[in-house]
Amino acid sequence: MRAIAWPGDAARVVAELRALAPPSGAVREAVAAIVADVRERGDAAVREWTGRLDAVELPGDYALPPGELQAAHVAASPALRAALELAAANIRAYHEHEAPRPWRATLAQGQVVGQEVVPVATAGLYVPGGLADYPSSALMTVLPAQVAGVERVVVCSPPRAGGGVAPGVAAACALLGVEHVYPVGGAQAVAAMALGTGVVPRCDVIAGPGNAYVTEAKRQLVGEVGIDGLAGPSEVLVVAAAGADPESLAADLLAQAEHGAGAMACLADVGGTLSEPVRAAVERLGAELGLGHEQLVAVSCPDLDAALELCAAFAPEHLELHLDDAAALVPRVRNAGAVFVGPNAATAFADYAAGSNHVLPTGGAARFGQGLSVAHFQRRVAVVELDDAAAAALAGAVATIAEEEGLRAHARSAALRTARPGEQP
Repeated sequence: MRAIAWPGDAARVVAELRALAPPSGAVREAVAAIVADVRERGDAAVREWTGRLDAVELPGDYALPPGELQAAHVAASPALRAALELAAANIRAYHEHEAPRPWRATLAQGQVVGQEVVPVATAGLYVPGGLADYPSSALMTVLPAQVAGVERVVVCSPPRAGGGVAPGVAAACALLGVEHVYPVGGAQAVAAMALGTGVVPRCDVIAGPGNAYVTEAKRQLVGEVGIDGLAGPSEVLVVAAAGADPESLAADLLAQAEHGAGAMACLADVGGTLSEPVRAAVERLGAELGLGHEQLVAVSCPDLDAALELCAAFAPEHLELHLDDAAALVPRVRNAGAVFVGPNAATAFADYAAGSNHVLPTGGAARFGQGLSVAHFQRRVAVVELDDAAAAALAGAVATIAEEEGLRAHARSAALRTARPGEQP
């Protein structure tokens, strides 16, 4: 666990933290080749890249039959099924609260304006896998799409050597009634969902976390398909002061290291008294769990204002506040993907079952982005309705502005609504 002394400038600390996860220069070229191949050859390219990268030979129609998903659900332990059901209920409830609603309003000139909220027809969801099993990511991506009203949900997840996707992912998909599941991972999965193939439907939006290749594929295809964002390695900033429990802090920091390559965890040590006991606890717990702590950093902050300055500049994916009266500090947090309030609110709870979504902006994107939501799967369609009186009341202003812009047909279009039949406006 590294230590950084406060240099008096949060930007310098952030630069040092971001350098822990440098981007790979080879990723862009590799992804471009895969996307181009899937664009040209469709399923043949998907099967070839899957065999080359995952050492799995896909059949001609590689969609998983619903019976295979149901079998995985039945085979799951009762404890896992119960846990998935509890998590799903909480995640669904969270997203139901945020769902936007259509509205109408009558403005001063009598015109009726408003919005319709229309779900996309097909959502493509990437659920990471490989050697790991992430049923939580299936819940986190499928449920907001379902709450949004998406008609067809498509899930791609890396294949297992014996065929199919990870058992927990299959069980979660069965629990949620997902019928379109494909054992494909990486850039080829994103390309297949974005472009459509004979087997994988073309999707309107692609969402979900993934590795650098998945993220780069989304970057290269945005514009042809909507995306939720460009997620990088997972990260947490834990703000704590004297009196916080070093063991809990160590566990929370190591939980981020457990996410794998590039994952980063930072302790903002307000007052500088926690770094040493937390470092010792990290070494003990890391040895017990077999986890490295090279990506863990402690920054000694002289006071709370410095810690909040660091948070604003770093814009962490996860922000934990292990502080007295932590709830009162939430309004002072400008940039964070999710805020965890108080010593009991470990990030791990929201990773699985607290209810909020764990697909969050990383790499500083919390300055302008937000977590996966129902809105990512919907479009707001403007609605305008004018009766004769409203048209007459607005036509003069519309014509004046249009004439100023040199758009005479616009002016005529408005003026015609106020002319009597047969009259020249």
